[in-house]
Amino acid sequence: MKRAHLHLEQALTSALHEIGVTEAKVILERPRDPEHGDIATNAAMVNAKGANMQPRKLAETILEKLKVDSSLIVPVGVAGPGFINFRFADHYLQSIATLAVEQASAFGQSETLKGQRVQIEFVSANPTGPLNVVSARAAAVGDSLSRIFRLLGAQCDREFYVNDAGNQVELLGQSYFCRYLETQGIAAEIPEGGYRGEYIAEIARKLAADKDSEELRKAIKIVDKPWKANVFGESVISWLGRRAMDEFISRHERSLEHFRVHMERWFRESELREAKAEWNALTELEKRGAIFQQEGAKFVRTSEYGDGQDWVVVTSQGRPTYFLPDIAYHLTKFRRGYDLIIDILGPDHHSYLTKMGAAMSALGEDAKKLEILLLQHINLLRDGEPVKMSKRAGQIIEMDELVEEVGVDAARYFFLMRKTTTPLDFDIELAKRHSDDNPVFYVQYAHARIESIFRRAGIEEPSESSHVELLTHPEELKLLRRLRELTDVCAECATTRDPHAMTVWLREVATQFHRFYHHCRVIGDSAELQAARLTLCRATQVALRTGLDLCGVSAPKEM
Repeated sequence: MKRAHLHLEQALTSALHEIGVTEAKVILERPRDPEHGDIATNAAMVNAKGANMQPRKLAETILEKLKVDSSLIVPVGVAGPGFINFRFADHYLQSIATLAVEQASAFGQSETLKGQRVQIEFVSANPTGPLNVVSARAAAVGDSLSRIFRLLGAQCDREFYVNDAGNQVELLGQSYFCRYLETQGIAAEIPEGGYRGEYIAEIARKLAADKDSEELRKAIKIVDKPWKANVFGESVISWLGRRAMDEFISRHERSLEHFRVHMERWFRESELREAKAEWNALTELEKRGAIFQQEGAKFVRTSEYGDGQDWVVVTSQGRPTYFLPDIAYHLTKFRRGYDLIIDILGPDHHSYLTKMGAAMSALGEDAKKLEILLLQHINLLRDGEPVKMSKRAGQIIEMDELVEEVGVDAARYFFLMRKTTTPLDFDIELAKRHSDDNPVFYVQYAHARIESIFRRAGIEEPSESSHVELLTHPEELKLLRRLRELTDVCAECATTRDPHAMTVWLREVATQFHRFYHHCRVIGDSAELQAARLTLCRATQVALRTGLDLCGVSAPKEM
C-alpha cells in the first residue's frame, strides 16, 4: 500500500535532478486539511537554494517536469509558498479493495522490520498479590505493541520479569503466616509494611484446607515461637513466602492468558540470584572502572554515561541494592542479541529513563537499543466517582474483577484509547454500555453490520473482488482512503511505541463505513454495482478485523 508514495518520491527526485538539483531532498506528508489532497511535499522549499529558484517557481517547474503514473497519483497543484499537493487516483484506491479481499488475514502485513529482533518487557508486577488495573493497562499496551511489530515483520518476544527474591519474600511469608494462624484460631498481627489484602486471607484459607496444613500445624506446635518452626526442610516463613509467590505467579499467568496475552518467557529474579549474576555484573563493572567506593558503599559511575547522578549498587553492609540485579537482568537482554529492547514501566520509574541505559553503556553495550516507556496513571471511575486503589491497605481493584465486569474486549480497547504518555480515565459504566457511545461497541458493530449485509444478500463473505472500477462515489473513495491508511497507522504505532493511533483509525474506519452505508445502496442496484459494493464491504471487514486483532479485541459477526 506504499506503492503510490514510493512512486511519487522517485518521480519528484527525478524531476529535481532534471532541473539541476543533484542532492534532492523529498519529504512526503499528509496535508492537515484533507481538502488540499492526500499527499503534500515541501520539496520546492527545501530544494530552492540548490535550484537557485524561488520556492513557488520551483514548485511550478517541478510539476512541469514531473512524470507520474496517472493510475496512482494525480497532481492537484501548488499551494501557499510552494507546497505541492497530490491526490490518489481512483484506480489506485479501488485496487485497495481488491488487495484487502485477496490478502484477507495478511492485509496490512509488511516486511518493514524483517530481521529485527525485539523484546518487550511489560507488566512485571511483584508476585505479592493479584494483578491490578495498572498492570492491565500495561498488558494491553505491551501486547498490542508486540502484535504490531510482528505484523511489520519483526520477531517480537514478550517477557515478564518476576521479582521473586529479596525482602518481599520474607514479608509476604510473614503476612501469609499471620493469616494462616487466624484460620487456626490464633490471633496474629501482620507486621508493619506487610500485605493486608483479602487475597492473602483467601490463600491462607486455601492452605488450611490443604493436605500440607497438617504438617504445618505439627511444626508450629513444637516451638514457643511458631514463626521459628521448620517445615519441609526450611523455615515456616520462607516456605510460606515461596508458596504464596508461586500461587500469585500462577494467577498472573492465568489472568494474562484470559486477557489474550501470552508471554514468551517468565524470567525469575531467583534465576539471577542462583547464578550470582548480580555479582558477576558487579565484577565486570569493576573491571571497566565503572565502580567507586564511598563511605563503605559501592556506586556505579552512571553520571559519566549521561545520567544525572551515580547510584549505589552495594550498601555499606555488603548487600546489593535492587539496582544491581536489575542491571544483571538487563545485561542478559543485551547478551541475548536483541536489536531493540523496550521496558514498559509505571510513572514512578522516571529515574530509569537514563540510569539503566547509562549502566549498560558502562558495561560496553549499545544503550541506544534500550527504550524505557513510562505508562501514566489510571483513574478508574464508577458512576463518576473515583475508585481508590491501595494494595497495602487491601483496597485493590483486581484486573480479573474489572475484566469480568466489562469484558476482555472493552477493557483492552479502553486501555489503548489514550496515549501512553497521558493519564487514562476509565469509565466502567461506559465500557459496559451496548450503544454507539461505547467506542469499542461502535467499531465492533460496524464489523457485525457488514456480516448482516452478507446475510441479507444471501451470500457467504465474497472471497474475490469484482467490478471495483465502479467504486467512484465520494463516500466510497473516502472509505478506501481510510483502508489504505492501515500500514501507515501500524508504522506510526511502531515508531511512537504506542498503539493508541490504532483505536483512532478503527473509529474513523467505522464512522466512514456507516457514512458510506447511509449514502450508497449496497443491495438492490445493478448486479455489477452490488458486487463492487459488497467487495468494498468485505475489504472494510478485513481491515476492521485486522485492526481489532492488533488491539487484542474480537471481531464479532453478530451483536
